[in-house]
Amino acid sequence: MGGYAVEIAITARKGDSERVAFFVGDSMRFGGKTVCCIASGPSLEASDCETIEKAGIPAIAVNSSWRMARFAEIVYAGDACWWTAYGAEIDIPAERWSCTRQAAQRFGVNHHPAHGEYNSGMRAIQFAIWQGASRILLLGYDCSLANGSHWHGDHERTKNPDAKKVAGWHRQFAQVAAEARATGVEVLNCSRETALICFPRLSLEEALCSFARCRD
Repeated sequence: MGGYAVEIAITARKGDSERVAFFVGDSMRFGGKTVCCIASGPSLEASDCETIEKAGIPAIAVNSSWRMARFAEIVYAGDACWWTAYGAEIDIPAERWSCTRQAAQRFGVNHHPAHGEYNSGMRAIQFAIWQGASRILLLGYDCSLANGSHWHGDHERTKNPDAKKVAGWHRQFAQVAAEARATGVEVLNCSRETALICFPRLSLEEALCSFARCRD
């Protein structure tokens, strides 16, 4: 897949900025659509996934959340170690994507060109932008360990997040929020619980009602 790089300045601290390159795709599988990114925060519930499925909204399942969102079109995992430990367990007809060339080369998954520090939930948002989404709903983006590590409990064969890792997530999500604004993509955090403040909050029900009004 092709695409073109967009470079923007992300202000991290007063007087300090970082140049970040990300890719906008020319494939546009989600051109103009609302897409839901489903991460694995402990607030994610099966009823949330069922609501997305019934609404017919394309979904990107992050890491092991494909187990709850079995209708997802995409399974996205950035880390090669996740593909090593869990990739063979995927038994749904979803496309597999990763931002790491190692995963693409070793496991034959599709490669998403993206650069810089990351977490898989962040990269899933960037993937949706790259593929032309105009609106992105977030579920399971808790970005906190207050209620545990994941909705499925701790990973048994890969590392689990700690406080330092979570702090990095906040910085990375602030970056992708700036990218979304720069490209005119609306990102709404519909997670039941979240510590993220860089995206507007809206309940899933409110977001879907708003979506229905936009379509009328």
